[in-house]
Amino acid sequence: MRQWDRPKTRLKRRTPQRTYIASTSLPKPLWPFDWFAVSILDTDYPDWLRSIPDPPLVLFCVGERNALDRRSVAVVGARRCTTVGRSVAFELARGLAENGCNLVSGLALGIDTAAHRGALAVKGGVTTAVLGAGFNHLYPKQNNRLAHELLAAGGLLISEYPAAVTPRPYHFPERNRIISGLSEMTVLVEASEKSGSLITARLALEQGREVCAVPGPATSPLSAGCHRLIRQGAALVTNVSEVAQELGWSLSDTPAVDHAVAGSPSTSSGGAAAEPSITGLSAEICGVISGESKQFDEIVALVRTDPQQVSQCLMELQLSGFVRQGADGYIRVL
Repeated sequence: MRQWDRPKTRLKRRTPQRTYIASTSLPKPLWPFDWFAVSILDTDYPDWLRSIPDPPLVLFCVGERNALDRRSVAVVGARRCTTVGRSVAFELARGLAENGCNLVSGLALGIDTAAHRGALAVKGGVTTAVLGAGFNHLYPKQNNRLAHELLAAGGLLISEYPAAVTPRPYHFPERNRIISGLSEMTVLVEASEKSGSLITARLALEQGREVCAVPGPATSPLSAGCHRLIRQGAALVTNVSEVAQELGWSLSDTPAVDHAVAGSPSTSSGGAAAEPSITGLSAEICGVISGESKQFDEIVALVRTDPQQVSQCLMELQLSGFVRQGADGYIRVL
């Protein structure tokens, strides 16, 4: 009977401590950058993320801690996008970064990549990528170089998974809640009816955050998701000025990255502009919701008008900038 030789070296026992250390160790290319973990019990845990219904208990981070101190906007969209969509995402991200905004996205191909690139095109621009896997498995691999450029520029990589966790399909819908949760607004650029980016938009609405969508050609399937969101009340935006208007930000005349976090709402140096006049049913609706936000059914009951006409007026008021729809209903802006 054949006897097996015993191994000459003793095998190290796989203790829970060794397993944890192996699962959280960073890959060599990321060693030059700062690595830290933030618990939900820590004071420096992002306040915007802490307020969502299901915040991650721990965030594993690589990069600059102060990236999340800036005001943040998420730009997301289709992986298989058009040249126009890629260009729009790039310009939106660049405009936001020029005004000191932290651009948040998911490091995916397509719109996400264009958004990160747009922020990096600005000297001093900062962008944050939320991953659907651990740092040992940056996904997709085509964006490994982008991830390192992002870190070298003072950006941040975030994941709720330990470094050794591989990407799984269900990880990406989970990470979408972090993308929207870190951001004051989520902007959707090109999304089909079944796009995963619509999950991010839905989560943003559930979290009480602003949602905007960029329209596209009426016959384009890649814009069908955006058009559906606009019909449901999402703000229509085409440039960074309209995004800032939806958030109540005032962009500087001369773009600068080092001014106070993209500016808070303030009057222009030329004085307050005269308020545009509105008449008829639109004026009545504005009068109803001027004091506090109202749900659609409440507005219909108060103005005692056909719901279809009220819906049409509300859409026109949103497009004109008079009214904004939020988590608590419609509220007057102007």
